[in-house]
Amino acid sequence: MVEPVTTLKILTLGRFSINIDDHPVATDWPKESLKVFFCSLLSPLDLYFSWDRICRSFWDTPISEASKHRLDEKIIRPLSIFLTTELGFNPLRAGDEGIRLDLQHTYVDAHEFYRTVLEGLRLSSFADSSAAFEKLSRASALYTGSYLPEMHGKIIENARDGLEVMYRIAVMDSISHPK
Repeated sequence: MVEPVTTLKILTLGRFSINIDDHPVATDWPKESLKVFFCSLLSPLDLYFSWDRICRSFWDTPISEASKHRLDEKIIRPLSIFLTTELGFNPLRAGDEGIRLDLQHTYVDAHEFYRTVLEGLRLSSFADSSAAFEKLSRASALYTGSYLPEMHGKIIENARDGLEVMYRIAVMDSISHPK
């Protein structure tokens, strides 16, 4: 018998929550820095983060052996343990060059919003206005509020700004002025 695949559902637009099979998980984080790091990896604008970018974003220092060791000791290992305990698996994939969220069994609403806007704009560029309008209407429905509201961090704030611009320009303007 094949076991059903569990999808991790992460909501980031208008609120932050993590659910497995419609049950909230990871509601009590051991440290705010772990939560901020994890949430930084949810950005749909960047699917992969280099170790150098992470060190510069979190500590304003370039990658070095010492900073990579510090990152591993203070963030990566504790976060991996926390996620495995809370979720039953670790959705992060780390390599020599950086780290990313494994999106194969993870749904992130901001990623769907981003993909839907891009598809709507692509369709619009081909003068397929009804299909573009449909996609952009779907994107508008997905955007239930600001990305990771009340969370701070350079990567999160950049993603928030980028998604808000996409919402205002691509979605609201296109929907209010259909071709």
